[in-house]
Amino acid sequence: MRTLAILLCGLAILLGVNVGVWRVEQAIETGEPVLLRLAPVDPRSLMQGDYMRLNYELARHWAQAHPAPARGRHTLVVRLDQQGVAHWQGERDDARLAPDERRLILTREEGQLRIGPDAYFFEEGQGDRFSAAAYGEFRLQQDGDVLLVGLRGADLRPLGPIRGRWRNPAP
Repeated sequence: MRTLAILLCGLAILLGVNVGVWRVEQAIETGEPVLLRLAPVDPRSLMQGDYMRLNYELARHWAQAHPAPARGRHTLVVRLDQQGVAHWQGERDDARLAPDERRLILTREEGQLRIGPDAYFFEEGQGDRFSAAAYGEFRLQQDGDVLLVGLRGADLRPLGPIRGRWRNPAP
């Protein structure tokens, strides 16, 4: 009986992990490609290995417009240009958006503003390539959350592998 319980628990854990992976893969494949301009930060940390801290230009715009904001989730409105780059449009709670506008979720917790992940890890010795990052490539979900799939340079070319395929955003 004990062996059966252990086996069933193991299967339940494997099922849960696989469902989580499947959901992320679906989000990458079905999400709308969006490029977010990165704000300059120190490109590497010697203490934590080869990675790049990420900060977003949109978060800085929002912080300037809200010097003493409340904690929690906030909805930004961004406009996508022809290349899929998101540009600050402000905040609106109404449901109507122009065809080239999208909602993006910004979270403020413990003094930190987050649109996407705050770090991008890469292979050891690849720091020079990724220090040229000017954009993060994301897959935007219907609810405004984003998944980071890669980094791009100022010329919008990928700096490394990109998860999923790039599709031009709908006009």
